[in-house]
Amino acid sequence: MSRAWPVTDVDPDESLATNARRVLAVRIAEYFSYASVVPLEHAVEPLHNLRISAKRLRYTLELFRDVFGESGKVQLERVKAIQEELGELHDHDVRIELILDELERTAYEQITHLGRELAAAPVGEHAAIAASLLRPPPDDPRRGLIALLGREHVRRQERYWSFRRRWERQAADGFRAELVRLSTIAAG
Repeated sequence: MSRAWPVTDVDPDESLATNARRVLAVRIAEYFSYASVVPLEHAVEPLHNLRISAKRLRYTLELFRDVFGESGKVQLERVKAIQEELGELHDHDVRIELILDELERTAYEQITHLGRELAAAPVGEHAAIAASLLRPPPDDPRRGLIALLGREHVRRQERYWSFRRRWERQAADGFRAELVRLSTIAAG
């Protein structure tokens, strides 16, 4: 997980609004520092880091809700939408890894079993034993896992493109400029 960018210019002698804008400016910069990974569909960790950065930006907007007013609420909803899209994308990435781990474990067990069978069987039976592994039975758990893996990849791709379209719509709608505006002026 990425570390939060430090906010170094908070001044206890300044107003809450001034300090809130300073914190927001750092969170905006951190969030948009990940913009270059958005087009990289398979950048699992950087996209997850973008999600974490979106959380930080979201929590800043929530914490200082009174400072940022109605415009802050609109931007908060936009950040929430991106965070949720990325959260669902990450859920797919986690499930894919779990399925791959299970496939690996299952394959290891089957290969270990094959090795024992071959070691115990007469040489004349080796070809038949090896062939049985190449034609797994209908109840072989790998069949279901591979089918599940395929579906999970399809869903992940759909979620990625949903996220990407939302990111691009927000960019076209001036999302970044609106956030920057919040960080530079007092909202009413």
